[in-house]
Amino acid sequence: MNQKERRAARGLQIVAVCCCFCLLAVGAGVTYRAMDREKAGGGETLQKEQPVTAVQSKTIEIAQAEQQGEAEKTKEIKETKETKAQPARKNEQPVFAAPLEGKTKVVLAYSTDHAIYDPTLEQYRTNASVSLSAKKGTEVKAAADGVVKEVKKDAQAGNLVRIAHGEDWLTTYGQLADAVAVKEGESVKQGQRIGTVAAPTKYGVALGEHLIFAMEQNGEPQTPMEKMKTAE
Repeated sequence: MNQKERRAARGLQIVAVCCCFCLLAVGAGVTYRAMDREKAGGGETLQKEQPVTAVQSKTIEIAQAEQQGEAEKTKEIKETKETKAQPARKNEQPVFAAPLEGKTKVVLAYSTDHAIYDPTLEQYRTNASVSLSAKKGTEVKAAADGVVKEVKKDAQAGNLVRIAHGEDWLTTYGQLADAVAVKEGESVKQGQRIGTVAAPTKYGVALGEHLIFAMEQNGEPQTPMEKMKTAE
């Protein structure tokens, strides 16, 4: 082989070696990228398969409890609004007690549907109250819990007290002595002393010493003897 042929052969060898290095480099790059993807994929799988720790579980429980609490709070607000939107119920009838202790005698009955005889006026008339016999100085008590609406002096009924029981009911006590034991706006309890029986006015003198007692519901007179069963 001459010198020219040897140079050509050496050139081919060099080219072949360069090609081998290029192939090795390409292969190494492909292998590295494949390994990198596999590593990344394996990390995701590992992350997915990690068990939930106690701290993570507690955090989830707290979040769920907060969500439930918010839901319940929203429900309560809604129910409160619905309740406020509902019309108020009418006041129920109080349980009335007699304004005088013991059994008492009716000296002028309640009668609004027909006239009855009034011995003082010597005439027939309707009567929206009941007159109960009682000696002067006898204690008069509130028939039910309420608020004193009015205290005044009336020509026919003498000193009188009106007590409101809720929004619907009202009781009136007449023929009281000057020393009334309550004042307007005062809250009273059932059985509380509000005054004492006085001598009758000239409009009730024929009835003797007595208490005038009346009841109203929404401004309409009611039969006191049907609301309490202690008088005769």
